[in-house]
This record gives sequence, C-alpha cells and structure tokens, in this order.
Amino acid sequence: METNTWSTQCHLGPAQFEAWRHALSSTHLDWDLLGSGEDGFHADIRERVLDGIRVVECHCDPCEGSRRKPELRRSDDAYFGVLFELSGHELIRQGDREAHLSAGDFVLWDSEREMDFRVTSPLHKLTLLIPKFRARHLEWDVERLAGTVVKNSDAVSGISAEALRRLARDFTRIDAGEAQAVMQPILSLLMATLTTRYEPAPLSAAHQRHFAAFCRFIQNNLEDSQLDPAKVATAHGVSLRYLHSVFAQNNDSCCNFMRRERLRRCYADISRPQCRHTITEIAFRWGFNDAAHFSRAFRAEFGITPKTLRQK
Repeated sequence: METNTWSTQCHLGPAQFEAWRHALSSTHLDWDLLGSGEDGFHADIRERVLDGIRVVECHCDPCEGSRRKPELRRSDDAYFGVLFELSGHELIRQGDREAHLSAGDFVLWDSEREMDFRVTSPLHKLTLLIPKFRARHLEWDVERLAGTVVKNSDAVSGISAEALRRLARDFTRIDAGEAQAVMQPILSLLMATLTTRYEPAPLSAAHQRHFAAFCRFIQNNLEDSQLDPAKVATAHGVSLRYLHSVFAQNNDSCCNFMRRERLRRCYADISRPQCRHTITEIAFRWGFNDAAHFSRAFRAEFGITPKTLRQK
C-alpha cells in the first residue's frame, strides 16, 4: 500500500476543523470531536499499512474527543492501538486509567472500550493500529496490558521510544518486502517493554470470587440471546455498576467477554466437519441476532470470515 497523505491546508477557516473531524475518524477509527475550530485548525496526516499494521503519523492543534457506544458500534474491526508522543502533550483516559503523555511516552489502548483524549498543546504523534487477531498471536497477553503507560524514563523505555521515532521517520520509505522484518521486532520490543511496566490493580478475594462467578454464569448462558450485563448482575444480586467495576479491574468489560465467548463457541461449531447447521443458525444459536454484524465481529476476532473457515 502506498502512503496516504492529508492536510487541512486544502481547506479554509472553519472548514478545516470539519475536515479534521472526518480525517481523524477515517485514519484513527471513529471519534466524536468537541468544538468547531472557528479560527481554523492545522493538522497533517501520513498513513500506510506495513505487514497488516496501520501506521499513522499525525500533527495537530489542540483538540479533544471521545469514543462512546455510537462510535464503537460504527467500527467493524477491532484493534489494539499503540499511541506514541513525538512532541507535545496529551491526556488519555480509558476505563479507570488516565495517562498524561509527553514526548517519548506511549500507551496501549483498546479500540473496543470507551476512551477520551485531550490534546493540550500542538502535537506530533505516531499511532500503530494492530488488528486484535494479530495481537493475540504474540507471546504476551495483550488484553491484560491494555491501558499500560510507558514513560520515557530509563534505558528500557528509551530503546522502545527510539525504535518508534525511527519508524515515524522512515516508515514511508520501507519496501513492502521488508515490512515484516521491520514490524515484527518492533512489536516484540513494545510488548516486552509493556510487560515490564504493567502494574495489576490488587483484587480483593471477594472481587476474584465474583469475577469467576460472573464468567461462569455467562459461559453457561451464552445461548440466551437476551443475556446482557443487567441479567448477570441481577442473577448475582449485585449492582450493574459493581459488575462493570469488577470487569474493569480485570482490564475487560462484561460485553466484550460475552462477545468473545460467543464467538469462540461459533468458531468451534463452524470448524467441526460433522456440523450440519448453517453459519447463520450457529450464530443465532450462540446469541447473535444479526448475521452481518456476526460476520464482521468474527473476522475482527479471528482474522478470517466464517465462510472461509467452513470452506477450510
């Protein structure tokens, strides 16, 4: 794929911010931006895909935005994002984790969880969007690392920061045949650095018991198409807020866990040669009620369509 470039310089006045709104959602997934940029807005983007990883370099003026349920629903694919600050300052908030990022810092975020950002000074950043099915093939537990912040404070983090700086400088010149040789070592380095910085929140014994009970209940009731977080909370006599907080402390959400478990049951059924049910029948059996949505979610999770899996 060739490098795509974009700039607000092609627009005038207030139209610059509106153009930025569309460009951000096109290159960085869907976001709801605040403000109107009445005095104009400056931003530049370079984007390229290397070894299946979307690499996006961006300059932009101060702004802020969020990903809520409407934006999450509009995103067909699922990613882990690595956000690296080349210069400027930015505040990132996902779940109960908040990060103040400066030059040389980076954070791992999850595209399927609500998130806020606020750029407080002119920013230059690099973003890697790693499809989840690719990320889960790495040696480390990426789900657990989501939300981890790496500050540019020592030799280990400094090496990762330097690798990302070099990538930002050279990614448009990398030959397509060399992409895997470049990206695989960088991903391994980033995951190793994130692992050393991960600090799990201490869980009480009660939280651990409740989390295990919630997961078991979900796994035993996946065929119920009406199963939702409220039903899980009611079945255990806890508030919906408490249920969400327990999953958040395990760097997950109830809805994400439920969706992944349903997709895994579907994968197992579709891949069984002796199964004679149609793909739609399997999807509906395990709680999905929209065949098109199921197909998109399946491809985002496993990197393959249900039809292709069955053919194999």
